[in-house]
Amino acid sequence: MNETVLLARRAIREVWRLPAATLPALFIPVFFLVVNLGQVNKVFPPSTPFLHGQHYVAFQIPVSLVFAVSSATSGLAMVTDIDIGYLDKLLAAPIRRTALIWGRLAADLARGVAVSVLVLAVGFAFGARVKSGVLGVVLLILLAAMWGVAYAGIAIAIALKTKNVQTTNASFLIFFPLLFLTPNFVPMDLLAGPLKTLAHLNPVSYVITGLRDLVLYPDIHWGSLGVCALTIVVTGVVLTALSLRALATFSD
Repeated sequence: MNETVLLARRAIREVWRLPAATLPALFIPVFFLVVNLGQVNKVFPPSTPFLHGQHYVAFQIPVSLVFAVSSATSGLAMVTDIDIGYLDKLLAAPIRRTALIWGRLAADLARGVAVSVLVLAVGFAFGARVKSGVLGVVLLILLAAMWGVAYAGIAIAIALKTKNVQTTNASFLIFFPLLFLTPNFVPMDLLAGPLKTLAHLNPVSYVITGLRDLVLYPDIHWGSLGVCALTIVVTGVVLTALSLRALATFSD
């Protein structure tokens, strides 16, 4: 059996056996979702134009999805493999080095799908609806999970470069400014000048906007969805390349 498949199965089993590694990544975005709703739900009633008849929770669901899947879990798992010497054994084995990265990313895909389903379930419980229907729900889950795969490369690269648990865990903090420099509370056209400029430069903005259009509109906006998908692909290529480069120089 292909080594990538074998390593992916091992990584996915780790996710299943160690839910404590995933639950914090789920708790924080759900906590922020509940707090944000408590603060501004009455400020933005369903009659607000940019909500298109939905409750404000629908506007926040894409933010929570992106937040939930952007974790450093794979990087922490990589550090564990380094600490126990398992990565050295894999590097000495006659397998492709790329399989070590692809196996971890496969676990991120499985984790991303599961976490996205749970976040959507919370959103539905608060009254959110995906107006684009079943296809929209499927696209939301898949695109959110793929963003988690794309973003995972940065934590894996940091883990391989630093070999340090604390530093790798702190890599999760990189995402906070990226998240808040987006149209996460209001649409892009309502942002103030400097923030609006930064939001336009921030790739996370286009991921959130693409997912948000699936929630708010009955017709799929293929333009914003295409930009969302392209952003995920480009981010994944760049960050995965960084992790592969870090792995190539790991023994140097």
